[in-house]
Amino acid sequence: MSRLGFRHAVALPRPRSAVFMVALASLTLAITEQIEAWVLVLTLLPLGWALFRGSRPARWQSSGALLNAGLALSILVGFSFWWDGKLALLALAHFAMLAQGLQLVDARPRKSEFLLVALAVFQVTMAANLTDSAFFPPLLVAFTVATVWTLIIHTLRAEAIEAGEPAAAQRVLSKGLMRTTLVASLVSVLLSAALFPILPRIRSGAIFDQGFGASLSVSGFSDRVELGDIGRIRQDTSVVLRVETSEGPVLPPAERYWRGLAFDHFDGRRWSITPTERHRVQGDPEIGIDLGGPRDGVRIVQQITREKVDPGVLFTPGEPAGFRGGVGRLNRDVNGSLLAHATAGKRVLYQMAIHVAPRDLGGLRADQTTLPEPLGERFLQLPELGGAVGELASEITASATTDVDRIVALEQWLTTQGRYTDVPPNFAADASPVEGFLLRQTEGHCEYFASSMVVLARTLGLPARIVNGFASGHENSLGDFLEVAQSDAHTWVEVHFAEAGWVRFDPTPADLRMAGSAALHAGRTWSDLASAIELWWFTNVVDYDRGHQARAMRKLWFSWQEWRRDRGQAQPAEKPDQEPGWSLPTPSNTAWGFGIVALLVIMAAADLRRRKRRAPLPGYYARALRGLRRRGLERAEAESARSFAFAVAAEVPAAGGQAFRRITEAYLGERFGNASAPDLEEELRTLRDSLRA
Repeated sequence: MSRLGFRHAVALPRPRSAVFMVALASLTLAITEQIEAWVLVLTLLPLGWALFRGSRPARWQSSGALLNAGLALSILVGFSFWWDGKLALLALAHFAMLAQGLQLVDARPRKSEFLLVALAVFQVTMAANLTDSAFFPPLLVAFTVATVWTLIIHTLRAEAIEAGEPAAAQRVLSKGLMRTTLVASLVSVLLSAALFPILPRIRSGAIFDQGFGASLSVSGFSDRVELGDIGRIRQDTSVVLRVETSEGPVLPPAERYWRGLAFDHFDGRRWSITPTERHRVQGDPEIGIDLGGPRDGVRIVQQITREKVDPGVLFTPGEPAGFRGGVGRLNRDVNGSLLAHATAGKRVLYQMAIHVAPRDLGGLRADQTTLPEPLGERFLQLPELGGAVGELASEITASATTDVDRIVALEQWLTTQGRYTDVPPNFAADASPVEGFLLRQTEGHCEYFASSMVVLARTLGLPARIVNGFASGHENSLGDFLEVAQSDAHTWVEVHFAEAGWVRFDPTPADLRMAGSAALHAGRTWSDLASAIELWWFTNVVDYDRGHQARAMRKLWFSWQEWRRDRGQAQPAEKPDQEPGWSLPTPSNTAWGFGIVALLVIMAAADLRRRKRRAPLPGYYARALRGLRRRGLERAEAESARSFAFAVAAEVPAAGGQAFRRITEAYLGERFGNASAPDLEEELRTLRDSLRA
């Protein structure tokens, strides 16, 4: 018979630690920001009821029919979420929260807390795959302590009821036991943290295809953009990128651009990408890919943590020369933008290498614009516009003699004649908002400036396109990195030259645009602290993968070689000044794997040995058990002391059975009731004589 089979049912109200455990499990799911508000409210109701009415349960809390009806309704709610197209994991999360609330208020006698604990653990496990928040670890530690304490209380209550001393459990639940539980829980967490860097792992989030919150769905980062989209997100200070410069200088604010998508086709109101095909970039992104970008200028390597952006755009601080990051399959569209569909709606960390050189107008004057290959004609495409736009372009560039002079003239005219505002006038009456902007009221935000410059350039036969992304950013004073928010969303222009390739131009008045963004970033000391903690947590824990392990092993190898050199035992291996390119071989982890397996086997063996060791028994009870064992009567591991006493009474003479029952009751009283054991020599002698008979 199993331990649960003969355990006495506990009818006492659930302890407050159980309420605390359920609240923590629900909170871990709440911080994912993917649980419906009304489900969170329904979860609070049983928590409040159990907290304030736990000692005085109502009659309905013992009604099986009513509780089963609530369970059926919870199943229906979870199924409805799945039926509406939500991720199955989210449907299960909503069901688990509702079902756990019902289980918490269930006042019927119970032999185990397994169902309540299992539902709580299930919620925490789902939350671990739905969030990468830095708030999750402290919640997990608190949940572990609350869960262990809940199980201890229930076990002691059941044992005390079995021993016939229900009040004895309360005497055992001392502050010393609570301290021991807390220390044991914290030690287990610390051991897990120590093993974390060396255990083999898969990419975070690889178990579930979606998670980490709903997609940001920033306007301007889909394959179609309508004029006015950027202006609607300029007031949002939500962080989109966190950028650390690991090699090279940190660029000044006016030179900071992170390129998202480039658009070539304009219908007068909307920009799109043509054609829509995307091609896979060959190589393993996690090891590193050489993208073959320009090599002139200063080399800069940025580590970028991108928030949840749809549709998987990877922002680049210029024309990329190298890329590394666990993003799955890396793709490039026809305009050179980088995308990783596996990262859509997820936070992701990657490294980007570029080479930055100052714009050389003298060199560009010796160059000339040309159509790129293939399909270059699309960069001269124009919608139906009035002749006044072409006349304006000719007027602005009348004195220019080279292509770059014409482009600079257009850029300077828009910069000086235009007025930047996040709320442009209504151009709905115009055939195209660009015509209204250029011919009636040169007032708008960056999309209007960039679109107007591209239209003017194309009317002159200069191949150009707009680029959406982010610019400037805010320097985090505590974390030594740049924060780029949605309020830093920006649009600029690229023009194609025969020798220089695509060259960036920005016709938006920078002083007004950056002043507005800086005002939104003001007074953010606490936000900087929270952002720095969030970045550290994601970089060093959530995104820690086999690539990080390989680089850590490499660093450890060189450190060991340096130590050996200092000790004079060997010459160190040559350590390169920087990582050679972007195709680093991943060292074999076979030895580490065998070592870890051996460590786990040793730990499992030690745990098994510990489980087999029994707690010290009183001398009189141990002597009685030894005598019975010689007679062939041995207490099973899952058998209670009182049940074994009744079994012995059926196998030995009556006097011996009664003697052993008195010995057992004395043992139970000493164990659970802190009672002093009487003199049992007479009972031991009677038992010994009866076993010899």
